[in-house]
Amino acid sequence: GSPPPPPALAAPAAPASVADGGAAARRTVLLAEDNEVNALLASTLLRRLGHAVHVAANGRQALELLETLAVDLVLMDVHMPEMDGLSATRSWRQREAARGQAPLPIIALTASTLAEDRSACESAGMDDVLTKPLDLDKLTATLRRWPAAAA
Repeated sequence: GSPPPPPALAAPAAPASVADGGAAARRTVLLAEDNEVNALLASTLLRRLGHAVHVAANGRQALELLETLAVDLVLMDVHMPEMDGLSATRSWRQREAARGQAPLPIIALTASTLAEDRSACESAGMDDVLTKPLDLDKLTATLRRWPAAAA
């Protein structure tokens, strides 16, 4: 056997309102992360917060999923095989600009706390940076800064 499923969170009586800054709003998140353990941790935390999660194993896969899925936010690992998070973000920003789309919030996931790495994330078009290892408090605080787009 497999472990029992985590206890379900109590569903709100009414749909989450955007009046609270979107913190409680259910979002669809694309998680681009090549490390299976990190992907499992991040997706578990996101689901615990009530969000739907799609996982991509690299930047190229993330771009393919962004073409077919409606997502509210992207958590993009910076270092991945095939196509890293910086390249994937630059590519997606070019597509958005060409189509006249509103920019999707893209949050970098990195183990680095160096200022130059943060600066590289910003230069690539990422909106925020989350450092690994992820924890629920850091994730919640970051998601609060990026309210869900109006449906």
